[in-house]
Amino acid sequence: MVKLLTGGGILANILDYLDWRGDVPFSADPFNEIDGLILSQLCYVNLDGAVSDSFDEEISIPDAYRRYRPDLIDPKSTILTFEQDNLLFRKLAESRRFRGTMLRGYVSEKQHAEDMQFAALTYRLGDGSGFAAFRGTDGSVIGWKEDFTLSYMQMTSGQERAITYLNHAFEGSECPIRVGGHSKGGNSAIYSSLFCDESIRKRITNIYSFDGPGFRDEILNSETYKEMLPRIRSFIPEASIVGMLLGSGSDPTIVKNSAIGIKQHYAYNWELKRNRFLLADRLKKSGDVINRAISGMLDDLSDTERQIFSDALFEILRAPDKDTLKEIAKLKSYPSIIKAISNLRPEQQAVMKTAFKKIAQNGTGAFFK
Repeated sequence: MVKLLTGGGILANILDYLDWRGDVPFSADPFNEIDGLILSQLCYVNLDGAVSDSFDEEISIPDAYRRYRPDLIDPKSTILTFEQDNLLFRKLAESRRFRGTMLRGYVSEKQHAEDMQFAALTYRLGDGSGFAAFRGTDGSVIGWKEDFTLSYMQMTSGQERAITYLNHAFEGSECPIRVGGHSKGGNSAIYSSLFCDESIRKRITNIYSFDGPGFRDEILNSETYKEMLPRIRSFIPEASIVGMLLGSGSDPTIVKNSAIGIKQHYAYNWELKRNRFLLADRLKKSGDVINRAISGMLDDLSDTERQIFSDALFEILRAPDKDTLKEIAKLKSYPSIIKAISNLRPEQQAVMKTAFKKIAQNGTGAFFK
């Protein structure tokens, strides 16, 4: 998606970055924010059979790509960026910059009982550092519900799993560590960095969150968070929704974007030039309106009400007996959804009405502020 900017500049994305700068080794151009987004995005690829779940078995990116079989992946489990992720993987395998990067510790888990969707991957880079990447929401109903639980639980199952993963990924090593993730993966990256073993935490040099949701106040006000804050680098698109949920304790870097609406969330629409993102001065009004609306609702609901709202919403979404939002969006799912709404318990219906009323009120008011 290369196109000209006004004034003769070039607008590019992470795929173009690998075309233009993939031959530049880390010795000539040190690790940067674009590399962080690329490694975070590769974590979305289904690497079962290509990368071991063991931290003692490594494989290079080119060798892992040769093992990778996208044709055997169930189409129902793929996400919107599936084809672009396949291309990203190929370009990484062909690039001089990442050719020597080693992969290990790939895990991908879903646990319905705990509403947990978790996936992670560890890299050993050519500059001698390690990078742990956490996957964001993968399009599954479980994954999206877990995003909502961040608003009312002190620690989700996914966050707890991320801590354990990070500790195991780098125990016994002495290398400098970077941690990152896109969407919910950004939240997992920060959370695990805060609460991992001290021997791991002191070696973390940078934590990258790419449009990842924030945290409850008790986390933001903790001494550990304040201590790690200088190492946290948060990036959001101009119309960010996910990345503006809850608090962050600092102002995130706003990145220009070639898409509109929710599509700005996807990494392939983030604009860059050379080895840096192109930046915007402020959020777009459309994103600001939605954020005011959702934030207003969350502020006005208690933790118990937030949980009731989340359980009720996803009870409705699960009514069509589908696993992904892509399947639920089909017209044939609507009768089941309508029936599920009518079958909600009285307390669920009451909280749902209150929540949507607050969203409408806050959203309308935001247009005039």
